[in-house]
Amino acid sequence: MHPADIQAELKKREITQKLIAEELGVCEFHVSAVIRGIRESDRVMKFVSEKINHDYREVFPEYYFRKTRRKKVA
Repeated sequence: MHPADIQAELKKREITQKLIAEELGVCEFHVSAVIRGIRESDRVMKFVSEKINHDYREVFPEYYFRKTRRKKVA
């Protein structure tokens, strides 16, 4: 999905990026950057997808369907 579509879905459900950030314990900028594709966070992507009732692979296909992903840091 395009970032504007994700934001529209969140707005339609009256869910703010600030609320998502608070629930996940991250900053609002981090949530915004993930939605815009600037940062990657599996946890944030899946949480946002859950909030808008879409499969995370549909919402962030550029991350989940590319051949190589960044390694998780412990």
